[in-house]
This record gives sequence, C-alpha cells and structure tokens, in this order.
Amino acid sequence: MMGQMPRWKLFTIGGHEVYREPLFLLLIGFFVFAGLTSSSQFAERLLWAPILFIGVLWHEIGHAMAIKRFGYGSSVIVLQGMGGVTINNRRNTPPGRAAVISVAGPVFSLSLTLIFGIAAFLYPSQDLLGTFFYLMAAVNAFWAVFNLLPIAPLDGGHIVLHGLRAKFPQRKAYLYSAYSSLAVLALLAVPMLMFLSPMWTAILGIIFAMHNVRVIQAIRGGAAV
Repeated sequence: MMGQMPRWKLFTIGGHEVYREPLFLLLIGFFVFAGLTSSSQFAERLLWAPILFIGVLWHEIGHAMAIKRFGYGSSVIVLQGMGGVTINNRRNTPPGRAAVISVAGPVFSLSLTLIFGIAAFLYPSQDLLGTFFYLMAAVNAFWAVFNLLPIAPLDGGHIVLHGLRAKFPQRKAYLYSAYSSLAVLALLAVPMLMFLSPMWTAILGIIFAMHNVRVIQAIRGGAAV
C-alpha cells in the first residue's frame, strides 16, 4: 500500500492547520517555468507563486470556514499538486449543509476576483503590480467557474452528489454521481480543449475519469462509502 504523501505544516489560520505537500511546489514550478523563454520574463512568471498560493489557500479557507460555521470544528487544509483539499472528520453531514460547504470554496474564489478586479481597475498600469492584480482576478474567476463543473471530485461534482443524496440512498447517490461525472466529462472534452491546452485537458480528463471509475468499482465491490 502506498504511504501518505509527506507534508509540512506552514501555519494555523482561524484554527485551521495549513500544510503543504511537495507536489504543490512542483505545481508552482510548472506555472513559473512553463512559459519562460527569456530571463527578462522571470519576475513576471514568478508572480504565479503568490497567485497560486493565495488563490488555492483562500478557496480552501472558504470550505473550512463553512464547515466550522456549521459546528464541525476546525479543519486541516492541504496544498497539493492539483490544488488543495480541506479535511475534516465530520460524519453524516446533511445534504443541504454539505452542498453549502462545497459551494463556499468557489464563492471565496470569486471574492478574490472582485477584490483584485477592483484593484486592477483602479491601478491599470502594466507593471508587475498591475499584472499581479489582473492575474489574481482572472485566475480566481477561472478557478471558481472550473470548480463548479459537475464533475467529481470538483466542487460542482460534490454539489451534484449531495443533491442525489437527498433523493437516493448513500451508495446509489455515489454511484449515480460517478456515472454522471463520467458522462459530463465526455460531453465537455471538446469544450475543455477550447480553454485548456491539450496536455492539461488530457491530464485532468484522466485524473477525473480514474477517480470516478474507482468510485464505481469500489461501490460495485461492496466497499463502504
């Protein structure tokens, strides 16, 4: 059995412990160096480090704050290779509350879009600060919308799952959610190519498909959910 990815604690915010995994640094490194063609671009490309760190962390804080607001206590936030995850030991969260927790992340991302969109409007210069404001607004808008796609394990997929949990037994809800995610993923394959590179479309498509196939196999095999 594979061990857990090593992680290092960064700090505690609002009672929530924040950790970083090595793959998060690889994610930042990819965005910094992928489009780098000359040394003069390095300072601008380096902006991706705070953009990704702040954006992913704030998104996950949204989930953590909603969880705590419903009385489930503090959470652990982990910055990972594909973004972040908020971990909490709550059990049997009612579908309505669970859906609110899922949507809280994209709402927090959109709040950054609003804040930095206003900053970019008030500071229209194309220097590093102006570029930072613009990218923070644009990236978090994309991150919010992308996360609302009805594909597990994205937030939109979780919202669909919780909606199904309100209508069906738990196992059927997870099964139907996984099949739904695969169907939506197939339908969105071509549109995703219009907004993402073929490489990212392939990577994300494989990751999302494998996640849902594993869910289906686990449920069909009688595993607990």
